[in-house]
Amino acid sequence: MKITPIIKALILFPTGVYILLYAFPFPLNHIPFTYELFSKYVMALQEKYILFFGQTILEMESFEKIQMTGSGDTTYDYVRIPALITLSFFIGLVLSLLKYTQSKGSEFYAWMLVYARYFVGLTLISYGVAKFLEGQFPGPTFYSMETRVGDISPMGLAWRFFGYSDTYKIFMGLSEITAGLLLLFRRTSILGALVSIAVCLNIVLVNFSFDVPVKLFSSHLLFFSVLILLPQIKPIFDFFILHRESSLEKIKPHFTQKRPKIIRLLIVIYLAGIIPISMVSSHFQSQKFRTMENKWEGLYTFSEIDSVRPWNKLILEKNLMVLQSENGPREFWAIHEIKDNGILLIKNQEDDSKPHELKIKKSADDQYEVQLRIGDKKVDGVGTRKDKSSYELVKRGFHWINEYPYNR
Repeated sequence: MKITPIIKALILFPTGVYILLYAFPFPLNHIPFTYELFSKYVMALQEKYILFFGQTILEMESFEKIQMTGSGDTTYDYVRIPALITLSFFIGLVLSLLKYTQSKGSEFYAWMLVYARYFVGLTLISYGVAKFLEGQFPGPTFYSMETRVGDISPMGLAWRFFGYSDTYKIFMGLSEITAGLLLLFRRTSILGALVSIAVCLNIVLVNFSFDVPVKLFSSHLLFFSVLILLPQIKPIFDFFILHRESSLEKIKPHFTQKRPKIIRLLIVIYLAGIIPISMVSSHFQSQKFRTMENKWEGLYTFSEIDSVRPWNKLILEKNLMVLQSENGPREFWAIHEIKDNGILLIKNQEDDSKPHELKIKKSADDQYEVQLRIGDKKVDGVGTRKDKSSYELVKRGFHWINEYPYNR
């Protein structure tokens, strides 16, 4: 059955508009000053529309946007999908019915696939670079190894699993960076889409299987990757499945005149060169806080718990201090500064005023004297120190030969 131009436009325009609405303000969020001058106003307008859609169309009386939760699967994010689909359909319908734009559906959609390529590509590069650094999947920590497996969330279990192996993190990072780089260039975009589909499918399955709250965003990365590949699916199917001779469509330049070609080249240099470099730079800059050297790292265990000191464990690791009892609540503190003679300045999230103080001193019998001063309150304790090498998870390591499985 032959698809009429208007039906084709009714498919391509809404799909292209949805890609644009979902991915915006990319790539403006990578360009200095554009957020304050333009992006924030458009984003605020979109937010008002989504709130209107939820409150009025879906009749969700208490619906609101929760700011900065770290989750991409909030109620607002779910309402955003049908809201954008509805808006995309109406905009696409108008464009399909107008005589001037009706014949432009294929061209508009092709440009939106280019837009999707850069959106998915740069996102995957950012994800991939993070795998090589401290942050997304941290290695075994004192806190994680002192937490019972049964008390770990599904997402926490996945993060600890991935974080254990640097080799596997490097593999994941290289896979994401490779897919992203291939998507940034026309000649490698189809191969990039194939790799991206495999990479994003794995991400989606992990997010759904371990309740990671990035389900909607990762699903869109997979969806956009499929859309990028879809125009070339027939020759790929003919070659790999039917074993027929086939060839991909010839890549034609979008511009032939000199000035548009120069403008395009500058845009490509910025998107495929400057932005990836700036993302890598920002990732490395974020490591300053996460990679603090702390010679006092360890798990300090004290023999008694009382009303003055209701905790018997103290964890020091990089820029983090944790106080906890065997089954009681935990207190988290940030290490602000490490001074000489075992003095650490600490802060908590609720009090950003003058830092509190922790003093550590090693005695002759390998015991550690600890004094914690929080305001005017002082807590003393004497205990032992445990290193990471004491944990089986860390000291077991890798073995080429295993006469018997070591599965404790």
